[in-house]
Amino acid sequence: MKNPSFQISLPVLGLLLLFQGCSNHSTQTTSGKGYLDGYTQPIGSSSSGKSNLDEEVREVAAIEPTLRFPARIGLAKVRHGKLVNLTIEEFEAWSQAKDDLGQSFGEFVPVSPLVAESVYSMKVSHYSGARDVLRKIRLGAARQHLDAVLIYESFSENSSKKLATSIANWTLVGAYIVPSREIQTVAFANATLMDVRNGYPYGTACASVRDKEPVTLAFEHNRRNSLSDRNEIKGILKLIPEVKQMFLKLKQDLGGEAG
Repeated sequence: MKNPSFQISLPVLGLLLLFQGCSNHSTQTTSGKGYLDGYTQPIGSSSSGKSNLDEEVREVAAIEPTLRFPARIGLAKVRHGKLVNLTIEEFEAWSQAKDDLGQSFGEFVPVSPLVAESVYSMKVSHYSGARDVLRKIRLGAARQHLDAVLIYESFSENSSKKLATSIANWTLVGAYIVPSREIQTVAFANATLMDVRNGYPYGTACASVRDKEPVTLAFEHNRRNSLSDRNEIKGILKLIPEVKQMFLKLKQDLGGEAG
């Protein structure tokens, strides 16, 4: 079984996906200034010298959407806590999505792991864990002069059950040639679109894929890993249309024409 990478980029969304599945998208274009207009407590009014949660909320919320189309959108794929290259299938699917969105949308540009690593190494003296991947991605995207970056990942959950033919496992030959178990896999993919300059979250999208396959006992482990890898790619390919719809709505919400 592959371990879900909950700690990578979208931990809360990842947990929700794991339990209920997902195939949708959402956008955000709200103003930080407008949001904070409802704050009645003056800045710096805390009577304590300690860190004040209200001040932290103010600081985090004080952010504005600056994205305009056409734009240069980075594609950052995260796998097992690391920024990795896109597969050929993913690159082709993203290229098709860009064509579908039209010239007024802009372009997709893969964030280079090599560029991100080189810039990140200049800024920090040591790697402090998987959470730093977000910082690395934004630094790499900034070096490539990207306006926003779509960070996405996929993971899977596996299970297996015995079939009626499992009696064949009592023999050596049967364990190799008779399918006696059924592998069930659920692959999840999720994404978030983030402004490179100020970290504003413009939207999220998610998708899931379910599949099953009969296998022999002897080859169950290898087939389990193979099915997981294959379905994780399927999950990403299913995610891309959701991302495309997210961009169409986002463009409209930001004042541009969709399509």
